[in-house]
Amino acid sequence: MYSYSEVKNKAKRHNSELNDQLHPFASKFSLFFSWIFINLSLSANHVTALFFTIGFIGSFLFLSTNPYVSIIAFLFWRLHIIFDICDGEVARFNQKFSINGAYWDYMIHAVLYPLYFINITISQYYIFGNNIFLFLGIFGGLVLSLQQAVKNNYFRAMLFDGQSMQMYNEKTKIKSRSNIKHKLFLYTTEVVGFEGFILIFVVLNFFKNKDLMI
Repeated sequence: MYSYSEVKNKAKRHNSELNDQLHPFASKFSLFFSWIFINLSLSANHVTALFFTIGFIGSFLFLSTNPYVSIIAFLFWRLHIIFDICDGEVARFNQKFSINGAYWDYMIHAVLYPLYFINITISQYYIFGNNIFLFLGIFGGLVLSLQQAVKNNYFRAMLFDGQSMQMYNEKTKIKSRSNIKHKLFLYTTEVVGFEGFILIFVVLNFFKNKDLMI
């Protein structure tokens, strides 16, 4: 059985500070789950499949108008973000990497983010019967898909131009910051981002529709 400290040392990514900024909440829990997955002899691809499954189930739980189910859906959302980090940690620990693994990781994001938004708007259509929510779902899903496409096409352009990931990492290298203002900024940006949108929806949905049960 591998110790937690051993997993922590071997699974650490070279740009861990940047990852902590991108995922200030999930990065605090991922190593614990990675430690479990590694000791269960799961591969990075197994964890990626689990990451997709949890996220996919969570997206459809948001179709329910039951506010308690939406809380469970949110927990699935948070868990799938944690598992998204875990597959990379497991890969680094085992020193087994593949293009297919990276490809499916990006593809899963491109599928799940729009799906979450669309299913949330459909649930609101069920409640209010207003077609505006269906149009919002279509528009929002398209925007989120384009957002993923822009990010993925940037890396495609880098590859076409012959640039390496090392060059990209140098461009995006950040200075070490540990002050309170910077940390507050990181948490604020997460709250007002897509993850924050889902959290706000769950909270408002609970207080507004807690008497609705399906």
